[in-house]
Amino acid sequence: MRKKLHPYPAAVLETIRRRRLLAAGDRVLVALSAGPDSTALLASLAELRDAGCLPGMALAALYVDHGLRPGGADEAGSAKSVCERLGVTFESVRVRIGPGNVQAEARRARYAALRTAALRAGATRIATGHTRTDQAETVLLRLLRGAGARGLAGIPPRRGAIVRPLIDRSRAEGLVYLAERGVPWRTDPTNATPRFARNRLRLEVWPAITALAPAAERAIARAADLAREDERALARIARPLAGEAASAALEPLRALPVAARRRVVRRLWARASGRRDGLELHHVDAILALVRRDRPGTATLPEGLVARCRYGRLQIALPGERSTPLPPMEVAAPGRYTLPGRGGAVEIAAAHVGAVPWPLSLRTRRPGDRWRPDGGRGSKTLKRWLIDRKVPRERRDGLVLLARESDVLAIPELSVVAAGLGPGGAGLSVRLESAP
Repeated sequence: MRKKLHPYPAAVLETIRRRRLLAAGDRVLVALSAGPDSTALLASLAELRDAGCLPGMALAALYVDHGLRPGGADEAGSAKSVCERLGVTFESVRVRIGPGNVQAEARRARYAALRTAALRAGATRIATGHTRTDQAETVLLRLLRGAGARGLAGIPPRRGAIVRPLIDRSRAEGLVYLAERGVPWRTDPTNATPRFARNRLRLEVWPAITALAPAAERAIARAADLAREDERALARIARPLAGEAASAALEPLRALPVAARRRVVRRLWARASGRRDGLELHHVDAILALVRRDRPGTATLPEGLVARCRYGRLQIALPGERSTPLPPMEVAAPGRYTLPGRGGAVEIAAAHVGAVPWPLSLRTRRPGDRWRPDGGRGSKTLKRWLIDRKVPRERRDGLVLLARESDVLAIPELSVVAAGLGPGGAGLSVRLESAP
């Protein structure tokens, strides 16, 4: 006969099913800190496993020692004891925290350790003990920083392999459950220090909020769910325009509502930088200001990246390095000419050698260069012609030219020659060979 579930794991099971966090046969690695939230998570999942509510589910737990305070060994011992009682495989690892924001670096190291352990254990899901209480605190802190819908969506119940089965349960509910089941847990002494903003909110602000609105935690968590639904809708609008590259067409981008444009910009940022964070609101606003302008422009971004609007597209990329000018090389006749300092060479040939005004020179562009392509109408500056051809500025300076004084006769990289030198005239052929 199946053992009757305690109301707490029964409610956790309802969240798992409604939010589709786990499936039959999942191998779940629990992030276990020995604190009340993660201990309640482990105990409730073990009870669901033992009751056969999640067929085929296997459980393991990982304790991560960040090395930031004494007592890590004692906490690991407590976590191990709970796992032995519940019949859960246990592992403990110690991580090294990098320089920078302590909480952010600890979180990064912790999740890296969890992913590594999950691979080692063959786990398909990583479960963390974030509760509805954590959700409400997170939303309030982000609101105080002026976050938009993306930030106010709070902690996602699921992101990739990471799931949060307690996201609809309060911390108080978990404490009651542990007490009634007689499962021990440990208190993190850093939770009482006013050093961190979350602790000050929890200790000083939250009591006043609940005195004013006793259902505040539930209401704020519900608001996070609504904001997440809005964020997903806007992301679906932005996704086709952002595509898989770090650029987007300006005309359809300008047609979107501003909220959707912001999502496009953030998706481009993620494509270019390889990270979701790091782009502040003022960076997004600077990029959107470029989008509104009807002329080319750039904006400097973190990670050494820049946003560019030009030739009908918005692009986020590394700034183009300015090319080193090529010292002029005399070209007295057809042949193969090696490019010093660049590798590669230029192969020059002509069907009618006498129709070419030798000697010429190989060089990069100069102010005042003139150009009239074969088959083109009239002469214009090389700069204007390259702009019309939408050749990026950083690429223009690196183009190798075959010229006679200020008259450009061929551009090998673009496979074009000047008027009178094409197949109907001199039959000039100029080919750029890349370095092997």
